[in-house]
Amino acid sequence: MKKTFLAIASCLLALHATNSLAARTKADIKVMTQNQYLGADLGPIVSATTPEDYAVAITTVLQSIAANNFPERAQALAQSISDRQPHLVALQEVYAFGCIDPGTGACAIFDGAFNDHLELTLAALGAQGSDYYVAAEVQNITLPTPIMESLGIPGLPVFLNADAIPDLFITVIDRDVILARGDIDAAIVNYACGKPSLDGCNFQNVAVANTLAGPISIERGYVAVDVIVGGDEYRFVNTHLEVQFPDPNDPASSGLQAVQATELNFALATQPSGNPQSRLIVAGDINSSPTDPVFGPIHPPYTQFVTGADYVGNHSFQPLTDTWDLRPGKPDGFTCCEAGDLANTQSSHNERIDVILAYPAPATVKANVMDAEESDKTASGLWPSDHASVIAELSY
Repeated sequence: MKKTFLAIASCLLALHATNSLAARTKADIKVMTQNQYLGADLGPIVSATTPEDYAVAITTVLQSIAANNFPERAQALAQSISDRQPHLVALQEVYAFGCIDPGTGACAIFDGAFNDHLELTLAALGAQGSDYYVAAEVQNITLPTPIMESLGIPGLPVFLNADAIPDLFITVIDRDVILARGDIDAAIVNYACGKPSLDGCNFQNVAVANTLAGPISIERGYVAVDVIVGGDEYRFVNTHLEVQFPDPNDPASSGLQAVQATELNFALATQPSGNPQSRLIVAGDINSSPTDPVFGPIHPPYTQFVTGADYVGNHSFQPLTDTWDLRPGKPDGFTCCEAGDLANTQSSHNERIDVILAYPAPATVKANVMDAEESDKTASGLWPSDHASVIAELSY
């Protein structure tokens, strides 16, 4: 009997120790970043030099968006969120594609291309029993442009034949969105910026695509919320910087994303101050990896964030910690990119450009890349996105 009692006592003590360890190692906050992928490469639209090339390019893009089946992919992307239940999620490339039919019936040809990523994501989360809401968003690319609107053009014109009369018009909205779990109260951070957009800011310097339909500003931006989780204050920032070479023929065009990173760093450092005791987390697709070299005097975004440098190397800001570097073992953690049609058999990720940065540095980090295993593919065999999602559990 005594031995039985001692055995039971030992088991209870072991269980208590296990539970105590679990309590001590439970993350203070769990966050995710997820680029949802618009579903096509827009480059051919920009590079088209004749009406015929433009018509082919835009038709091909619409077919690609439809084939990449965001309604199906939304289920998989939402499942990644539902499985991990992060407190906050940074979403990029949250597109809404619409069609205006001038009476031709042509919108039906590309019907699968027209949907709202945000609406479908929230619906998928709800259907999976996950309670999330839009805490803040910044609007980036928007069509029609102000110039189009001033000319009475309701969207990007699409020509399906040679009569020079648009057969349909496309409306486009690109957003970066912060989702908050239903039990988290999030307050929007009101940055005093030169180009406010919804709850956030567009960068002052952006690429401009000179298409046959007119110039289109490739807006990028950032948006942030303040939250309290477990009694601690956090500022959570979501951003999406320009691609490394917006002009593939001009290596110096990499300076654009570098200038955007400096603008973001300045905003983080100066306004609004908030509570100096709060913890800062910056998540998103920065289109810059740890292996990007300094190009002449230009410091790439990743280098700027982790060293506190500005775009020409002046150390003007507080360095941020790349939380992936605190992950035990530090595997490569590549997050980009799958093939444009999302049909490649094995993941082709070869760079890490989707990051979660923090200040001060957490004591421990548990982080993983998601949506990059063959088992993550949709029922029709598509990758959920051309990017992997990244989840991080931070303990301070």
